[in-house]
Amino acid sequence: MNSQEIEKIPSILREDEILDKAFGRAKKVAKEMYSEGSKKIVVQRKMITITSDIISKTLVSSVKKYPSVDNLPNFYRELIDLSVGIDKLKVSLGRVHGVSKRIKKLSREYITRMTDERDSVNIRKQFYGRSASMVKKISKDLIFLNEAREKIRKFPKIDFDCPLIVVSGYPNVGKSCIVNLISSGRPDIAIYPFTTKNISVGHFTHGRRRYQVVDIPGILDRPLQKRNEMEKVAILAIKDLADVILHVLDPTETCGYPMEEQLNLLEEVKNTFLLPVLVVANKLDIKKVESDIFEISISAKTGENLEEMTERLINLVDGNGDLGGL
Repeated sequence: MNSQEIEKIPSILREDEILDKAFGRAKKVAKEMYSEGSKKIVVQRKMITITSDIISKTLVSSVKKYPSVDNLPNFYRELIDLSVGIDKLKVSLGRVHGVSKRIKKLSREYITRMTDERDSVNIRKQFYGRSASMVKKISKDLIFLNEAREKIRKFPKIDFDCPLIVVSGYPNVGKSCIVNLISSGRPDIAIYPFTTKNISVGHFTHGRRRYQVVDIPGILDRPLQKRNEMEKVAILAIKDLADVILHVLDPTETCGYPMEEQLNLLEEVKNTFLLPVLVVANKLDIKKVESDIFEISISAKTGENLEEMTERLINLVDGNGDLGGL
């Protein structure tokens, strides 16, 4: 899946919209045919055919334009499973596709039964009732697929051929502000925890090379089973996307979390992902702290030392620097 495929997932029509579209079109054609002198049985057969075609094609289109989950990069596949549920998505797509095929088969059965002009209207109405009932049974699936579409369309647009730096750390340590300053990313910035609710992707260039910077939700120092969906998304981004991790600490503790907890998270990040890590201490403008724990102190507020930090990140990505923390 690429960003174009995500954006092209079509809006899924609701049950009533599909039926109104099909019945409305059939009624319009019937009126034209009657005005041309067509026989009642011919018109009623045509109404069944048109209704069947529109319902079936609308449902099939909804299924086919969804990207194949099995062919997705691992990051997108796991993100879908986390936010939507892969099994649930597959089941809903399967139900919708199944109904599209059954309605086509049903139309052939009712057209075959239509041999007497006197019964043609009643037979067509019976088909309408059966087909409407079948579409109604997948009403919840159609709603779910549309909701899933909205979530998937908001997934970050990742270039898997471009080096990627993930910015990690506790909530409110200044990650979003850093991404905002060094790249084209424009994440929301506020003074309360978990401001970043999704993954935000920015870019910057150095020489002729382009780099991606990803702002992820803050992660707390707690067991995986106790982490919320935002934290799990953050971990997923590190696991599947990162070439280098920029881990941000707030030694001033104005983020609301003690350094002990922040350092526990740092150790978990280092030990779990085994990637190059550049550890920086933010909020130098508030308090200057000397420590062997971090390699550079910065101020996302004033921009102090951000250029040096970016150079170090580039060296790590390009394999020219010391693999900080490893």
